[in-house]
Amino acid sequence: MFYGPNGSGKTSLCEALELALLGSVDEASAKRIPSQRYFANLHERRYEPPALLALDENGQASAVRPDAAAHRFCFIEKNRIDNFSRIAAKTAGEKKDLIASLFGLEQFHDFVGNFNESMDAQLSLTAAQQQELATRRAALQRDQFTVDSETQAVQAISRDEAAYAEAFKLGLSYAELLVLIGSEQTPGRLQYLNGQLDGPTPSLYGVSSARLTEAYRAADDEQTRLENVSARLAAKTAETSFQSLYNAVLGLQAEMPGNCPACGTPLTGEYHAARDPYAQAREGLAQLRDLAALQAEMTSVRRTWEAASRGLEALLSNFAQRVGANAGSQDERLQHLSAPAVDHSKAWWRASYEAPDGIKSMAKKIVDMAVECEGLDTQTNLALASRTEMAQERVRLVQAGQAVAGFIARRVELAKQVATARQVIQNFDHANAELIAGVAREAALVTRDHRIKAAYDDFLRLLRQFRSEHPGTLIAGLNTTALDIYNEFNRRDHDGDKLAALRLPIGEDGRIELAFRGAPQINVDALHVLSEGHLRCLGVAILLAKAIDVRAPAIIFDDAINAIDTEHREGIREAIFQSDRFARTQIIVTCHSSEFIKDLQNHVGADQWTAYYLMPHIGDYRPRVRGNELTFNYLRQARDALEIGDSRNALGSARQSLEMLTDKVWKWLGKYELGQLTVPLAGRGAEPALRNLCEALKKRLDEARTFVHPDKPALVQGLGAVLGVPAPSNVWLYLNKGIHEEANRDDYDPNLVRTIVENLEMLNQLQLRSMSAAMAGVAQAAVTAAVGATAVGGRRNRV
Repeated sequence: MFYGPNGSGKTSLCEALELALLGSVDEASAKRIPSQRYFANLHERRYEPPALLALDENGQASAVRPDAAAHRFCFIEKNRIDNFSRIAAKTAGEKKDLIASLFGLEQFHDFVGNFNESMDAQLSLTAAQQQELATRRAALQRDQFTVDSETQAVQAISRDEAAYAEAFKLGLSYAELLVLIGSEQTPGRLQYLNGQLDGPTPSLYGVSSARLTEAYRAADDEQTRLENVSARLAAKTAETSFQSLYNAVLGLQAEMPGNCPACGTPLTGEYHAARDPYAQAREGLAQLRDLAALQAEMTSVRRTWEAASRGLEALLSNFAQRVGANAGSQDERLQHLSAPAVDHSKAWWRASYEAPDGIKSMAKKIVDMAVECEGLDTQTNLALASRTEMAQERVRLVQAGQAVAGFIARRVELAKQVATARQVIQNFDHANAELIAGVAREAALVTRDHRIKAAYDDFLRLLRQFRSEHPGTLIAGLNTTALDIYNEFNRRDHDGDKLAALRLPIGEDGRIELAFRGAPQINVDALHVLSEGHLRCLGVAILLAKAIDVRAPAIIFDDAINAIDTEHREGIREAIFQSDRFARTQIIVTCHSSEFIKDLQNHVGADQWTAYYLMPHIGDYRPRVRGNELTFNYLRQARDALEIGDSRNALGSARQSLEMLTDKVWKWLGKYELGQLTVPLAGRGAEPALRNLCEALKKRLDEARTFVHPDKPALVQGLGAVLGVPAPSNVWLYLNKGIHEEANRDDYDPNLVRTIVENLEMLNQLQLRSMSAAMAGVAQAAVTAAVGATAVGGRRNRV
């Protein structure tokens, strides 16, 4: 998808694709501008023919050659939409061209000769005995079908079982799956996982022997430096007194600048002191500069010594907390860690270096203990990693166990039905044995003649129908597909306003006729009754139907979505991008509606799209493109914020995603008549709190015991995990109401935030699509049988 403001180059991109696929651009012809001038860049005054590559199923790239006939219906934009939605309003010539492009009408040469209307006179078609037997068997048809289809039914169950096992794990047989699930009598993998996962979760010490050793070494190094500087400073003790004296003399110079501070003798004049005391003090201080530098070094070394001492203290204190050290412990290492006798006025740690009688020093024992803890942490991390994998495996095996219960119920119910049907049939055959024997003799002759009659009648009917309806057959499939797509666009319209029939014109005099479900017997003119928005939906539906008909490899929407009114955009998005109809078709969308792009990125799987943001030039007339860097996908935004520890913004995006997902789940339940919820409100007209809505949805799913859908277990599990975050936490305060800017707010628990985001990612992967009729029937039958068996078992227990 390409999105950006007007003038950013979206249409130019689509026209480049059009030139590469068709060899021409319709807009150039419509504006009657020569191709060379139309294609040339306004500022470069030239153009280079676009080169387009396509990948086959093996990932091999090959150049795409222009082919207007094959690729014309790859493009959908406003002009094409208007052309086909208003085809009846065009001139005869324009209409002829549009119809020809749609249907490719060809002359049909009538080759139907003279055929008899019927061959009944030459055939034996009446089987009196069969009719009599059929009358008697009318009441047994259902039982006979049950018996006849027993093998197929058993095989169908076996195929379903094998398919389920294969889907569970490639190459796994159903029998092997049963072994994995196990039972109380013969425990399997599931029982093993339960035993492993139901125990307590191990914890980590999180200590480092290397850091502890380094802290001891750093403290020793700083102690050595401190002792060295102290010794050097002690050697200059005498000089310290002179330094103090000189500084005192110079301190008096401001008060007695012309006299000796000791005796008051003038320093200048006829009678003056023999030596200037201030000059002598300055000379003395200059000679004592080494002492000052040594004192400064002493101050610096004292600071670094204290930092090393406190660093070692912090590591030992953290170690003590991790291992739960206390003074009453029997372990001398824990006793030492609980009270290591810290004194920052001396080298307190060296007391732990003492090793009487060759025994390890306490410092060595503490470091060795840290090494032991590191080893235990390594084992614990391995156990935790395997624990996550085992939990996932257990969830899958529990789901498989539920499916196996359904298969068993199906087999039991089938055996019961077949046994009952056989008994009824056995009694019938005995009472009608003579008539059955007569029918068998008669059947061969009648069967042969009926096959001849059916073949001849079908041949004649199809031949004449083909001759009379040849133009209509070319358009029939297109009408049906366009009707279905149009109704999908307008799925939220009243059912009576949806189309029951659609007839596109097959000649120059024809018009687009349609009938509504509210009055299917009345045909109306589309241009007469449809609104502007519905007409454009019809135009898009016709173009998409033709693209499907010609199996277009790609569909390119050139700002076509913006040509559709806002009311229909959601239906178009769901019909095109969230259904299986176009699952194998590459779709390219250009759009300047950020809201539509946001909805698209949040409702289509993140692995199914790539987004490019086109921005206008900044004076150099070159478009700016940002490829898949920015995203409107709430879960991607939440994940990105989570990865950098931004819990607040991760929750903000998670809240938007949860709002979208609850709305999606609510609509999905409504399709199965489960959309009625009981949700508490803060007051009249208030919106329901998000947690209350989640609880109501989960409760509805839990209570709907007979509702079966492949996504239901995962949906219930995901909602349960989200609701497992405590309601009073500030996480749910944010998810319910959002948070405005406020200083000094408590931090969010990153583990709770991660729980919310990860479970929303899991929920977002659920398709929540309607099941096929066959799958829904099988699932419902399995549940009904299981519920019935449970009820029978309960009655037996009461008896």
